Amino acid sequence: MSVTWRAGVEKAMRRQAPPGMPPLTPEYIAYTNAPEILAITGSFFAAAALIVALRCYVRIAMLKVFGLDDWIMVFAMLLATACFICFKIEADYGLGKHFFVILADTAGYSKFAKVLYIHSIIIMVGISSVKISIAFFLLRLTGIASKTPYSRFLYGVIAFMVLLTLACAGTLIFQCLPVEAIWNLPLRPPPFGTGDAVCYSNTTFRNLGLMNSSFNIITDVLFATIPIPLIWQLQLNIRTKISLIAVLSLGWFACAAAIIKAILQWNVLEDLDWTVHDSFNVWNYIEFTIGIIAASLPSLKPLFNWFLEAARAITSGSRSKGTGRASAYKNRNSLGYQDVGDRSDKSINLQSFTSRGASSNTSGNPYNVRITTSHTGLADKEAWDMVHAKNSDESIRPLQPPVVAHNGILMTKEVRVS
Repeated sequence: MSVTWRAGVEKAMRRQAPPGMPPLTPEYIAYTNAPEILAITGSFFAAAALIVALRCYVRIAMLKVFGLDDWIMVFAMLLATACFICFKIEADYGLGKHFFVILADTAGYSKFAKVLYIHSIIIMVGISSVKISIAFFLLRLTGIASKTPYSRFLYGVIAFMVLLTLACAGTLIFQCLPVEAIWNLPLRPPPFGTGDAVCYSNTTFRNLGLMNSSFNIITDVLFATIPIPLIWQLQLNIRTKISLIAVLSLGWFACAAAIIKAILQWNVLEDLDWTVHDSFNVWNYIEFTIGIIAASLPSLKPLFNWFLEAARAITSGSRSKGTGRASAYKNRNSLGYQDVGDRSDKSINLQSFTSRGASSNTSGNPYNVRITTSHTGLADKEAWDMVHAKNSDESIRPLQPPVVAHNGILMTKEVRVS
């Protein structure tokens, strides 16, 4: 340790340290909490990266439908990667150490502040990108028309998020004029430097940050809530609806992280040793990555189904038939969630058959048929309930052998063919 550097530490502590600051010791100077910070952020980064990688595999390899919401989520994951790299570089420049130890090394602090400046812009854009991706995902999943109230509302939210992101980016980028004064302290007026740069006061900077955090909390609550009415109107069975809503509601954890971050933000500028734990930025990153995970998990349903089928095949000792689960999800609008067609849990998906009753795998021109059954009146409802008291899905008779005059399916209930 050089004498000049140690003297700089002592000078910084004499100038800015409050009364009662521990004495400058080699242990105080050498202390670092960087491993804990990197372990926490690295764990959330790895989880988010894995989920997004699996999402891309499902959409590209299994469904072959890679939409705008997927591209935006990949962009958000790239920003999450950049944020974690920023944490690592900041740790190299002193993150985890006591603030006065970092401040004493003027050149090192300048590099640290520059990376922190870039970090704050990246994560702000990333959090907004996740929410925009969720909005486009809901538009694709529901397949709602472009002029319905729900679609207008979602497009309005997207426009609001874009404008909010641009406004917040402007306040962050131009918090000092010239911008270089953000990381180059000598450009600032006393007591930080000898220049004449104009920067936000601590109070102004904190209030702008809290305003941004407040909008983040509101939009977190919004995107954790709006999937409920949108998904409930989909023609999916109840179990699928509930599981899909539950997964998207993980966004409430992101909302909780945003609230904790806002509480920390109120006192972050008064904490003279914030660099030891960097709690504000860590919770900001947790909010970011949990949003990515919650938004991407619903896309993995086909992969989960494939694993379940493989497990059943192994335990039953038989091989799975067909060409795989991906073949069941080739519809671009299904996104892995098959439409039951009539808002009923009593639906049965049939294979395609030609006009002669043969499998569509052996001849062309298949009729893609879905047949569902339901009761036709109050009396029939009672009979239906008695027959199906055990929640059986057997609502049609077995396929009958072909006859000369007629080939089809005998039905005992009202049918709908689409």
